[in-house]
Order: sequence, then C-alpha cells, then structure tokens
Amino acid sequence: MQQFRRWMRRPRPATTQGTRGRYFLPTSPTLPRAPAAAPYPRRSRTPRSSTRPRPQAPVGAWVPANLRRGGHLPTLGAWTALRTLAPAVESSDVRLTPGSRLGPYEVLSTLGTGGMAEVYRARDTRLGRDIALKVVNEALAGNPELVRRFEQEARLAGSLNHPNLVAVYDVGLHEGAPYFITELLQGESLRHRLSRGRIPLDSALDWGAQLAQGLAAAHARGIVHRDVKPENVFLTSDGHVKLLDFGIAKLAEGTRAEGPHGILDETVTPTGGETQTGAILGTPAYMAPEQVRGEHADARTDIFSLGAVLYEMLSGQRPFPGGSWVESGHAILHENPARLPDEVPSAVAQVVRRCLEKEPARRLQSASDLAFAVELLRRATGSTGPVLGASRLLPRRTLWFVGAAVVALAALLVGLGVGRGRAPASQPLPKIEQVTYRLGLIGGARFLPDGRVAYSAAFESRPEEVFVQSPGSSTAQVLGLPDVSLLGASRTGELAVLLHRRRSMLYSYRGTLARVPSVGGVPRELLEDTEYADWSPAGELAAVRVSGVIRTLESPPGKVLFRTNGWISHPRFSFRGERIAFLHHPVFGDDMGEVVVADLKGQTRTLSRLWPTTFGLAWSPDDSEVWFTGGTDRQNLLSAVSLEGKAREIYRSASPIHLEDVSKDGKVLLGNQLNHLELVYAGEGAGSPTLLSWGVVNWVAAISSDGKVLFSGAEAALSSGETSQPLFASAMLRTTDGAPAQTLGEGVALDLSRDGRWALVVSYTDRTRLMALPTGAGQPRPIATHGLEIGLARWMPDGKGLLVVGRTPPDSDFHLYRLTDDGSKPVRITDAPLMGEFSSAELHVSQDGRLAAALDSNRRLIIVSLRDGATLSVPSAHADAVPHGWARDGSLWLGQGGDHAPARLRLFRVDIVTGKVLEERSVGPTDSTGAAAILALALTPNGRGVAFTYWHRLGSLYIVRGLWSPRE
Repeated sequence: MQQFRRWMRRPRPATTQGTRGRYFLPTSPTLPRAPAAAPYPRRSRTPRSSTRPRPQAPVGAWVPANLRRGGHLPTLGAWTALRTLAPAVESSDVRLTPGSRLGPYEVLSTLGTGGMAEVYRARDTRLGRDIALKVVNEALAGNPELVRRFEQEARLAGSLNHPNLVAVYDVGLHEGAPYFITELLQGESLRHRLSRGRIPLDSALDWGAQLAQGLAAAHARGIVHRDVKPENVFLTSDGHVKLLDFGIAKLAEGTRAEGPHGILDETVTPTGGETQTGAILGTPAYMAPEQVRGEHADARTDIFSLGAVLYEMLSGQRPFPGGSWVESGHAILHENPARLPDEVPSAVAQVVRRCLEKEPARRLQSASDLAFAVELLRRATGSTGPVLGASRLLPRRTLWFVGAAVVALAALLVGLGVGRGRAPASQPLPKIEQVTYRLGLIGGARFLPDGRVAYSAAFESRPEEVFVQSPGSSTAQVLGLPDVSLLGASRTGELAVLLHRRRSMLYSYRGTLARVPSVGGVPRELLEDTEYADWSPAGELAAVRVSGVIRTLESPPGKVLFRTNGWISHPRFSFRGERIAFLHHPVFGDDMGEVVVADLKGQTRTLSRLWPTTFGLAWSPDDSEVWFTGGTDRQNLLSAVSLEGKAREIYRSASPIHLEDVSKDGKVLLGNQLNHLELVYAGEGAGSPTLLSWGVVNWVAAISSDGKVLFSGAEAALSSGETSQPLFASAMLRTTDGAPAQTLGEGVALDLSRDGRWALVVSYTDRTRLMALPTGAGQPRPIATHGLEIGLARWMPDGKGLLVVGRTPPDSDFHLYRLTDDGSKPVRITDAPLMGEFSSAELHVSQDGRLAAALDSNRRLIIVSLRDGATLSVPSAHADAVPHGWARDGSLWLGQGGDHAPARLRLFRVDIVTGKVLEERSVGPTDSTGAAAILALALTPNGRGVAFTYWHRLGSLYIVRGLWSPRE
C-alpha cells in the first residue's frame, strides 16, 4: 500500500501553555498554570453571573461546527452529557484560596483550572509533604452517579502502586464536590519535550518501556486509560515517566446511555489545549480504530495509543495527522503511518507497526508483552550498559537480533489468537498469561500440584537459580539454590534439581541429581553423572545418565530402559505412570531428534519421524498423545503424536518456542526463547570487545597470527518451507576491525592456514568432502579423504599437510589422522578414541608441529606426540581444562568455565611439563544476561587477540490456556 508522509503545520493556539516547570497538575496536563498575581478570592456559592468570562467557543456552538465537517453524530447519551456538563466550562475561576483547608490538607497555591477540575498545590499537615489537590467542578458534582463513579475509580487508581503511574493518596468530598490527593511531580510533559524536537532512540525506548509497564499494572486491575497521548505523559526530573489521568476519560460515561459510543463522546482537544467537558475525551490523533468506530475499547486500545506515542517520539510527528478530527479519524481507519526515519532501526519500527495494527487481534495482546519487547530493544541499544562491557558495539547488528526476538514474541502472542481465529466460532481463543517479566535465560519449568510454577532461570548476570511463582503474580519466591537447574517436580511438590553442573554439550549440563522441597531447604544429593530426570506419579525417578560416550535412560536408577551413542533429553512420565516419553537425538551434540516411548519393562517404540530440530516434551492430559516442540528450520512448532504414531500440528509460531510442561487440566507452559550464537573479538587494537556476528549463527573457527583476520562459520539466513538450512553453512572471512564479512563458500569452517592464503571447510551433508578455499584469487581444491569422515581438521604449520580428527565407518570412534596433499591415504596416529563431533571437539597443533592437544572421548585433555603417537602425561590439576592453542614457547593455552559463570572463561597458559600457570586472563561478555556458555574460542599465539562464540539466550515463560480440550 502506498505510504503518504504528512506534516503538521497548524500553529498551536495562543492560549495553550506547556506543562514545563517545577510542579505539575496531575489532571489534564494542558491546563494553564495560574498566574502568580494576587490570589483568587474564595468564590461564594451564589448563582453564576452573566458578566463572568466565558470561553470563546461555547459548547453549543462548537459541536455543530464539528458535525458540519462530517463528524459522527453523537449518541443520545453523548447529547445528555453535553447538555448536563456544559456549564462546567463556562467558568475558569477557583473556589479555594491559599490557607483553605480540606481536612488535613492546607491549600498553598493554585496550579491551574480546567473544564473538569481545579488543581491546587497543598500540604498534608499530618505528614508534612506537599501534594496535588484536585477538586471536581461543582457542575459535575451535582450528578450522584458521577460522584459514585468518581470515588470508585479514584479508589481503584489509588490501589495502584507503580513507579510509572501517578500515586493517588486519598479521596474525599468537599461541599459535595469530590476531590482526590496525588503526588506532586517535578519536570515537564512529553508534549512540551516534543515541542523541542524528536526524542533520541535510547530515551524513546526507555520512556516507552516505562509507559508500557505502567499500563500493564493498570490493566491488571481492570483500568483502561483510553487517552494515552503525550499530554498525559509526564517526565520527572529524576528520570521516571508517569502516566496521568487514569479514569478521568470515563467520567462523562456516568451520564451516558449504555452501549456503543461515538467519536464525540470523549475527550481532549487535538490541539493539545485545555480539556473541555463534552468535547472529545480521547484525542483523535491517538485513538484506536475501535474508538473511532464507537466500539468497545479494551487494553489493546491503549496499546494502539501507546504505539502512536512511540511513533511520535521517534519521528517527531503524529502517525495520523489531519486538518480536522474527521480527517484524523479517516486516516486511523484506512491509512498506514508514513515510514519512520531511516535512523530508526527496523526492529524498532516493526514493534511500532505491530502496536498500530488496525485490528486489535493483530496487535501485541498485553502491555506487559509490549514492555518486554521494548525492553529487549532498549538493552540492545546499549542504553542500560554495554552488553559486552564495551564502549563501542554494533547497535544495528544487535538490534537485528533483538528485533528478531521482538517479532518472535509478537508472533507467539498474536499467532495464538490470529492463527486459532480460523477455528470454529465455538472454539474459544487461547488465553496467554505471562509468568516471567525479566530478561534472562530460562532453564527448566514445571507446574506444581497447587497451581504454582517452579522454574530455574538466570536473570541480570546472576547464576541460574530456582524460583516458585503463584499464578497472576509478577513476583517470585527465590529458593536460595544458586547455580542449579530444575529438572522435574513430583506430585507432592518436591523438586528434582541438578547440582555441581558442568556443560556436557551445547544443549545440556551434567551434574548431580538432588531433591529439595518446593518451599526451599537443603538439597539431598541422589545421583551423579545425570543430565535429565523426572518423577513418576508414585515418586519413582527416571534419569538420563552419562558414562563415557554412552547415554542411558534408567528407571529406577540402575535399571536401563534405553541406551544410545547419541543423547537423550526430556524424559517425562505419563500422568498414569505407565510409560516414559523422551526425545532421542541420534547424533551427539545435534538437536535433531525423534519422539520415543518406553514402558517400564524397557520395551520402546519410536512414534515420530526424525525432526531436524526438537527440544521440549510433555504428555497430553489424557495420556493419549505426546506433545513436543520442534521444527524443520527452527523450533517453531508445537506438535502432538499419538501412541499409534498419528501426528498433528497444534500451533505454528513465527518464533522459537519451547514446551516446558502440560498440566492435568490442559494448561500449557511455553517458553519463548531466542537462541543465538554471537561472535565477539577482544584483542589488540580493538579498544574494547567488538561484536562481529553475521547472521543468526556465528561460530569462530580460527584467527590469524596477527589477530587481524577471523575465519568463521555463519548461517546467513533461515530457510523456509520443508528444507532446512544447515548450521554454519557459509564459511566467512572478515577482518577484526569490523569491515563487512566476505563469503568464501559453502561448508563448515574448520581452519585458516598459517600464511592466511587458504581456508579449510568440510561439507555439512557429506563429511568425507574436504575442501581448501582460497582467501584471495584462485580456485578451490578438494583434498582426498579416502572415505574418512571429518570431525575437525587443522593445517600443519608448514602448510603441507593436515591433522584430522575423523572416523572410518562403520567405526563409531574418532581418532587422530594425518593427511597429506599428495592424495595418500590417511595415516592413523592414535588408538585412543577422541571427541570428534564438531561442536564439542578440540584440536590444536603446536607451533613447531611436534605436538597436538585434543580431548579424549571422556572430554579429558590429552597431548599427543605427532612423531610416534605417544600420549604424554598431563598435570592432573588441568585434566578437565579445554585446550585453545599453543604459544610460541611451547606452553599451552587452556580454558575452564567458571562454576557460577558458564559464559565466562578462565583462560590460562601452562607449562605442559610442570603444570605451572604462567599467565591467565578472563574472557566473556561483561553483561552475561542470557549468556549461556562460551562454545568456541580462537586466540593468537601470544594470547593477546581473542575471538569467541557465546550462546545468547533471552526469553520468558507463558501459560497458555485453550490449546487442549477433552475428547468426546
């Protein structure tokens, strides 16, 4: 659809004043401040005099003029409101003078007057603090129903306790007129700030997130604002943003007939002038389409209005300008806003567009979701502190990633409603309840028998710990168990947790299984070498255990039900306890998997096909199906498979989702989490860590000796349809100064030759196809492997041969081989099996070509003599360390993950004979929020240049109702 850019050229009325100043009236924010001249006399309660000042445009004249421009006819209730409330705008004088008292409140001065109320600065004599006193006009006070509604809404607003809402302290009556007491603010309105120009990106996102959080708190109590606009947003001098006037837009409803209302029923003038009762409550430029049409307004109406405010902050102009209210209304209903300026990142623009969707069902469905999305974007800009402890990042690149998270979140929330909207009308739409509100890494989550949710998560750079949270609450109880993962929950509320964790591969930890009450306490250790576990209804445990390269499913522990050279995840007992479903991943380190069911005798059946990616599993409430999340190109499908193998799709999302649990009554606990592999360079000349990611997945393979060039694998884009784009499909070369990446070819990136002229890759689909790609001019050349499957390969220092970790089918073990350029057959060097899968193997050749450091099949460090294949002894203190490269003096660089900081690596150089540590340093993202682990690292021989890949996971938990209904 063609986009039109419109510019607001109308001058503001001379009577309009900004709300800048030390104090602010928490009523209509465009009311003029009272002059500092002599105080107004106290007005007697006598009939109004015809000599008193009257507004320039009386209500009786103003409304027909608006209708002649083509406005909607007001409802009968609206006309009643106009006639009943019209006298309220005919006077601008006040009733209270300095020194007057309303109970404990002493009036100090007048702040302003308007069509609906008078506002004073006053002092609470009991507490000795200055407050704002708002007294409703006498004309409005004559309506008993209006008084009742005012008191009810004021008390409801007073029950809100949120830093982004104006606090209401008290409510009462004075001479029959309602009043209420609010906090007194210092600062200026957003409208006044916008008069000086558009808002910088970091401030706009900060303020937008605060506004969304305030709206979420109000919506949770059933309060819908319906008039979110810059005039009703106040920027305090201490950096807070306050949303004003909750409930005020509803005051006139007390005099209306019930039912739909029209555009003339509510509001504030579009010029930003003073509030006029009987005019439009809800400024047309910020009204949602349903408001313009006179339909029901709900929380999503406020989301549209907040989107309009975000648009204006970012662009400096309104999204739906018009020469009249009718033109604005037409634009809201039928046109799209002009594109935001090019300086606004596309991820931010996508969120704003989502808020401004014409149909409520296509918007973000709650203010809390919007707050989460904007907070993601705000963190990406670096406004809350550098993600990597750097003063210089690549905000566009980071925003691309976070934008994907935001769009994914929107897809989850909107997709559940819109996608299911095609179902029969008798089928209710799913309902979504957000559980976690902070950014971070979500470990495991389970429903407890009493309806609470237990989950493990790492928030705000803290270690992963266990939380228990009640439904509907935004706060959680912390059990005081640092650095643990939640594995399961019993029917008695006891938790299965994993202690003493160390990462065994990309997707799981290995540690000690323990049990602990859900109310907290000291864990009781049960079983070592465990990765996953679950409890049966009778309290029996099932556990996935590790022994070398073998994973077993055991229940009870010691009785093997299933065994694999791959890996096993998410074992879950059926509700009746008769079977255990789990995901079998036949390739170690790869999340490709299939659904398998085992009975308690060890009889197994594979129910599903092999999915390219799958993670997360639970039983349906009636035990007739196994539900799981997976996908062909990304984990975006919630699917079910029956015990007979019949599969069906429950929900398709545009974002990665993770099934955590399904309750007996059909509630679904879903994680919405984006996994991303980030590439970072921190070294000489960089000044600070630099983000060098390119695409969704980035895996560092090698770095040049001078630290100026990186060779990495990248997934340039996700594919669509049924064909999966392989990970690390593109081999990329880029300089560490941040210049654009150069694609060398397709394949898994392995190594860069010492002279920098050749890059080594292996085909993702055929591991026997090894290629040398020129980094400059030249042609690729194949390297004969003679059927050897390549796990990892390195150039020899002289460039005349390769050292390879590989295997020859049908042998499942990897060994160390030497390959030469002359086409000779591979020469096996070691007999001991090695770690060979790409994502978990390590191989480094010493500078003189005499030694190699690798990991054996138990992930233990070994050093091999390349002359005779002998294995050299390794100091026991470093046996669990991972090799990362050799220094020129023959010492070895090793790495060890921190016990409580898996995304921070202790990097140290040791003498391989004595084991003495010669130097050490720490690497990793300074802000480790969502950073799960450092997965790969490359460094220069002197250790000064370091590049690493870390796993970045940001997400949250949601409870979804309505995805399951009992079978007839």
